[in-house]
Amino acid sequence: MQESAFYLGLAGRCGNVNLLTLTVNDSRKVVVPCFSSLSRCLTVMTALRLATPALVPGSFLGCFDPRRGIDNGSMSSAYLWVKAFHIVFVASWFAGLFYLPRIFVNLAMVPADSHAERERLLLMARKLYRFSSLLMLFAIGLGLWLWLGYGIGFGRDQYWMHAKLALVIGVIGYQHVCRATLRRFEQLANQHSHRWYRVFNEVTVLLFTAIVVLVVVKPA
Repeated sequence: MQESAFYLGLAGRCGNVNLLTLTVNDSRKVVVPCFSSLSRCLTVMTALRLATPALVPGSFLGCFDPRRGIDNGSMSSAYLWVKAFHIVFVASWFAGLFYLPRIFVNLAMVPADSHAERERLLLMARKLYRFSSLLMLFAIGLGLWLWLGYGIGFGRDQYWMHAKLALVIGVIGYQHVCRATLRRFEQLANQHSHRWYRVFNEVTVLLFTAIVVLVVVKPA
């Protein structure tokens, strides 16, 4: 990557006002009055902005240009850390969603007179739901950072990302369905059998598989 060449020189005086001349590699010259050090800083910042390639959509943090890839060592390292923790939190989130419906299966099989067992399973379900919700926030936040901050999958032609976002919305909806199901168990208003919850449990497996395939294969 070729860097823009700058030449900053002090040219003459106009009364008590200094003039700063800026020459860019395309022979443009800008002369601005320098009333203070702040003015000089603003001038240099403006020149850098003019000579630096404009940011493209998906790089609003100014740290990644999808057209050039990650070419800075520190930025590449930061990107890998964000990506690693995103994977960790996504896997942990899904682990909670894999196990929560299994608790529903056990709750559906609890005899009507076994209050102690029901309360124990309900306590486990509540704690697991709260913990899964926290993991969901971290997973989504880091995913948005990768998407909007580093431009991963950003663009109208990135159909795999569009499909993944739709599936993620589906997973969030699944989590809310789990919350509604937990409330029905708390109110002794469950209307489904343990077999129904076994099938319900497999939905997260299908969602997780589809998301992994989209991220790894990136089908056109």
